[in-house]
Amino acid sequence: MTKPFRNTLLIVDVQKEFLTDTTRDRVPEIQKLLETGRYDYCILTYYKNTPQTPLYNRLHCYSGLDACSDSLLIHPPVGLLTVIEEKTTYALPHQDLSRLVGQCSHIDLVGFDTDACVLASAIALFDEGYDFDVLGEYCASTNGRDYHEAGMKIINRVLARQLEPECQGSGPAFTPTR
Repeated sequence: MTKPFRNTLLIVDVQKEFLTDTTRDRVPEIQKLLETGRYDYCILTYYKNTPQTPLYNRLHCYSGLDACSDSLLIHPPVGLLTVIEEKTTYALPHQDLSRLVGQCSHIDLVGFDTDACVLASAIALFDEGYDFDVLGEYCASTNGRDYHEAGMKIINRVLARQLEPECQGSGPAFTPTR
């Protein structure tokens, strides 16, 4: 039987294509977090746009076509078990999520964009029943602080362990956020 990883850091799309004035300061902070020694497993994702993706076809966004693992701005310390995963959707598809985090006891989620890929990844983790935290202080949005805050409001409303008054009786929600 595979030994579960106690603490996993899932770093979503911290890549050159999403580096802006509003995300730039998060990169060294995420790097420091990764180097604290508190994690025994790291998953780095990067978004690759292709002519087959909804971002390209539906939203007519043509940036990110050249994205690859060289686009990543975070560099795990030597010796930390790390997986780098390309994705073409906002969140990791179910089969990839299960393969990558199936044995993880706890997952901390950070990255770009809070209002898109981080939010979608949090919902995917929630739907699959994983124990996780979204570390908002290590997230940002390319469209600015307002978008980051909007994403965090949604995450806190939809995924927080604390019960909202209108949810009383429906059971506790599953995941905390900070």
